[in-house]
Amino acid sequence: MNFKQLSEDIYYKSSHYRFSKKPSSYEKGYIKIADWLNELCYHYISQQKELSKANEDEFKHLVDIQRMKIENLAPSEYKQGLLKALDEAL
Repeated sequence: MNFKQLSEDIYYKSSHYRFSKKPSSYEKGYIKIADWLNELCYHYISQQKELSKANEDEFKHLVDIQRMKIENLAPSEYKQGLLKALDEAL
């Protein structure tokens, strides 16, 4: 789910209620739940960023482990090819 897009859509749809001079009970309810939904979206956007960062860190760690294994190989063109591929991936 694209929480950023959902948040933008919610804000856009609620904007005409937000600027009402004398908001009705309906408008107040709409704004209240729209704000809650936006906060919920923000929470999940933050979680996605944290998860993405954790996945990136894990990926880099696994590449580093593989690099250490490759470093133990005898010098060769094969080894150079392996290291070049790792360097290009990062």
